[in-house]
Amino acid sequence: MFTHILKLIWKKKKSNFLMMVEIFVSFLILFAVWSLSIYTYRNYVKPAGLSAENVWAVYLNFNTQNDTLRAEYRELVRQHLRNVKQVQHFTFSSGNLPFSFSSSNRDFNYNGKSALSDYFNVEPDYAATLGIEMLAGRWFAYEDTIGNIEPIVINRHMAENIFGKEDPIGKIVGLENNQQKVVGVIDYFRHRSSFQADENSVFAPLGNWESDMLVKVTPDATPEFEAQLARSLQQLGKNWTVEIQHLDDMRRTQDKTTWVPILILFIVCGFLVFNVGLGLFGILFQNINRRKGEIGLRRALGATKSGIWSYFISETLVIAGFGVFLGVFFAVQLPLLNALDVEAAVYGWAIVFAILSILAMAVACAFYPSRQAAAIYPATALHEE
Repeated sequence: MFTHILKLIWKKKKSNFLMMVEIFVSFLILFAVWSLSIYTYRNYVKPAGLSAENVWAVYLNFNTQNDTLRAEYRELVRQHLRNVKQVQHFTFSSGNLPFSFSSSNRDFNYNGKSALSDYFNVEPDYAATLGIEMLAGRWFAYEDTIGNIEPIVINRHMAENIFGKEDPIGKIVGLENNQQKVVGVIDYFRHRSSFQADENSVFAPLGNWESDMLVKVTPDATPEFEAQLARSLQQLGKNWTVEIQHLDDMRRTQDKTTWVPILILFIVCGFLVFNVGLGLFGILFQNINRRKGEIGLRRALGATKSGIWSYFISETLVIAGFGVFLGVFFAVQLPLLNALDVEAAVYGWAIVFAILSILAMAVACAFYPSRQAAAIYPATALHEE
């Protein structure tokens, strides 16, 4: 039967080639959509490594360029927040707060290896404020900042990239005039959005310019308390400006910038695949109508309705198989070339789901024309011929 199907496909190679091209294009579209879907989902289900619940981002502007005054102002803010009952933890930080649109990075070197990492200047209470748990070692303390070698905390992804299987605790990274010592390792730290992939992160002690803060408040903190806190901070200095944002809201905003374009892409791709499906349905319907004589002869020779139906379904699947085979050939090049720094498993599952989607679409498009063909009476078909 398979050989017979191949012969018939070859005799109508022009129209069948068009179907194969449509299926090939559909496969590539579905492969891209499934790859993005699986990649995004795998990132979404990973732990964030931080808690944004009841954490506020406080943006302070001291309106001064004097380092000494800035240090004094920061201490004044600390003393004030320690006396606020609803404040559980707080920490000054560099401007690249979690879920903000700000970023900072730098290169790190170790034994000839180099890795680019997001870089955060923070205080020792940063981990407690965001609920960060240690995977190994500890978070740095104020006494660790005394000396020529600065302490740093890195995440697991960074440790694997630069140290491999070595124990990172106690390792020295950087150049002779700028050395830093790893004192702790955390697991995940996905600070950009809920869909962020694993990236390198390094945390170092606070610098001289940082004036942004993270403040963890009690669950009963109200909007009235938020306004009161902003006013009390603003009144601590002359011409200070204070802005407060909720980390949860910032995360939702970042998530929208990720999933909204993806959703639009899905809609566009779905529309394209739907149009391909309509074209495929039309070609199949036209081909079957042109083969009424063949169908009538098959029925006259004893072919059953289910046999006619299964034959045309099989023929459609064989044609789809050729288009899928060509699509798989191009798709497997991505994991083989390690393109886009995406795990090979993502591409593997995307290929499987794309194949299943194409086969389901082929069966769906061929189902009605095949049933129509199976319902043709032999005498009617032969009489029309």
